[in-house]
Amino acid sequence: MNAELKRERDRWGLAAGLTALFSVLYECFSHEVYSNSMLFAFAWPLLGGLLPFSLLLAAPVKIRPGPLSRSVYGSGIAAFTVGSLFRGILEIYGSTNRLSAAYFVGGCVLVSLGLCLWVAELRRRSKRREREHSLG
Repeated sequence: MNAELKRERDRWGLAAGLTALFSVLYECFSHEVYSNSMLFAFAWPLLGGLLPFSLLLAAPVKIRPGPLSRSVYGSGIAAFTVGSLFRGILEIYGSTNRLSAAYFVGGCVLVSLGLCLWVAELRRRSKRREREHSLG
């Protein structure tokens, strides 16, 4: 489990770095038009991925999330990141699109679902432990 979380943490660090690099390069060629959505797109994988998974590595093994909840949660953070980049590109281009809000809504749904799945996993594990303890 430690190795999986370390890989996950490292992936989020790489995603934050690549997103920051993309943002900087895109803004270099944007003829001095800037977008906060583009500039701060790296914060989603940094604060939503790297930081939580770094903290989870220090947490006890019994509260760590399983693969399904990690995947759903990660998909939500990815939706936030892509949505931020998309909105930034539109802002730099000088346009808007009301459908860009779908990334934020989808990200909220997926992150919430991932957290709910994690809570369900924790409850299932605690019930299993109680059952084993009462039988043992």
